[in-house]
Amino acid sequence: MERIIAERRFFFYPVFAILFEIMKVKLNSVLIGVSDIIKIKPFYEKVFNAKFTDVRPIFSCFAMDGIEFNIEENSTERSAGWTEKYLGTTKPISLQVDNVDAFLELVLANGGKIITQPKDMPWSWRDAEFADPDGNTFIVEQEL
Repeated sequence: MERIIAERRFFFYPVFAILFEIMKVKLNSVLIGVSDIIKIKPFYEKVFNAKFTDVRPIFSCFAMDGIEFNIEENSTERSAGWTEKYLGTTKPISLQVDNVDAFLELVLANGGKIITQPKDMPWSWRDAEFADPDGNTFIVEQEL
């Protein structure tokens, strides 16, 4: 019996080692919860320069620098507490722009809000926080 177990371990170990070596992990998408995709879509088109590739009743997506952004509404298929987790929350990502002040003017002109005013930081970046019309908050920054 011990010999069979040892043989199985010897056989399965290389298989798992190979799987772990070839398995790659990469960022696939960023989920942004919204109350109404049709109403919020113009904000993302104008402010994020989004070109939506898929628009369905509760789901839309666009890509930015190879990363997919999923703009999603709540639905009966979602887990309990989905709205509290994803709608109107802080997204731990930052967007880099050439001019933070001009970008924030675009945010305001399209129904968004400035959460924190632009500030020159000691690490040579100008940072601010803004929110989309549903309150989803993002960081925007400019290298000085």
